[in-house]
Amino acid sequence: MMANNIGTVQTLVKLDRVPTGISSFDPIIRGGFPSGSLVLLVGEAGSGKTEFAYSSMGMLSLMRGEPEKYKAVKEQLQGLLLKEESLKLPDNICYVSFARSKESIIKELERAYPPEFARSLSTSMVFKDLSSMPVVYSKEWQSMKTLGSAEIEKEIFKEFVSILDSQAPNSIVIIDSLNHLVNLCKKFMDWTEIISFVKDLQRQAKKWDGVVYLLLGRGVMESMKEEEVMGMVDGVLVFEWVQEGFLRQQAMYMKKFRGLMPLISRDNIARFDTLVTSADGFVVTNVKRISGRR
Repeated sequence: MMANNIGTVQTLVKLDRVPTGISSFDPIIRGGFPSGSLVLLVGEAGSGKTEFAYSSMGMLSLMRGEPEKYKAVKEQLQGLLLKEESLKLPDNICYVSFARSKESIIKELERAYPPEFARSLSTSMVFKDLSSMPVVYSKEWQSMKTLGSAEIEKEIFKEFVSILDSQAPNSIVIIDSLNHLVNLCKKFMDWTEIISFVKDLQRQAKKWDGVVYLLLGRGVMESMKEEEVMGMVDGVLVFEWVQEGFLRQQAMYMKKFRGLMPLISRDNIARFDTLVTSADGFVVTNVKRISGRR
C-alpha cells in the first residue's frame, strides 16, 4: 500500500509548462502556463487580448515548424523550470471562431504582424469557422421558424463540442469568443447551464493537457456574470488601456492563475506594460511592480 501511495504522489507532481511563445513574457512566468489550463483573456477592443492570442499561436506555430527555433527557446527557459517540471510544445494549434473566417484572420495577420505568422499559420493551423456552418434542408421542410428558434444553434453547439473533443488534446485552442458562444447558447440554455458548461470546459482542459484560450470582450456581459465566469477558469489575464500623463498605454495584469499567482505575488508584479509591433507581435515592454517593494 505504501509503495502505491508513493507512486501516486510521484505521478501527481509531474508537471508540464506550455510556453506562450511570447519571448518577453515566458521567462517572467517561469517557462509558460501550466498544461491543462483554461485561460480567460479579458479586455475591450484593441486592448491586446486578441493580439496576445494571435502572437502566441503565431510563435508556437513557428516553433513547431522550426526545431532549431524551439531548441533555442527551450534552452533559454529550461533553467527557469523546477526539477519536476518540463517544457511542452503543443501538438496542434486550433482556432474556433463564431464570427470570422480564416481568410479574414490571415489577412489581419499579414497586415499587422510578422509576415512569418501568416505564412506558418495558413498551413499549420486547424481553423474551424462556426459562423458559416452549413444547415442542410430541403424545399419540402417547413419554414425554419417552425423548427424552433434554437434548432440551428443546438447543432452548432454540438459541432463545437465535437471539435474540442477531437482537436484539443495536447494542443493550443483559441475560442473566439465567449461573448458569441453565450449568445449562441442562451437560446437553449439558461445562465446556470452556461456556467456549468464553462466549469465542464475547465475540467476537460485538464484531460486535454494543452492550453485553452477563451476570449471575452469586456463590457458586453453583465459585470456579475463576468466575475462568475472568472471564478470557473484556471487563469484570467485582463487587458486594458491605462492613462499615464498625456499618454495611453496598453497594459495587462493577472487577476488570477492557479500555479502562477504565487510567483507573481512573490515578485510584487502589479501589471505588465505591453504593445503590439509588426516585427514581434505582442510584446511586454515593462514590468510594473508594487511601489516601495523589491
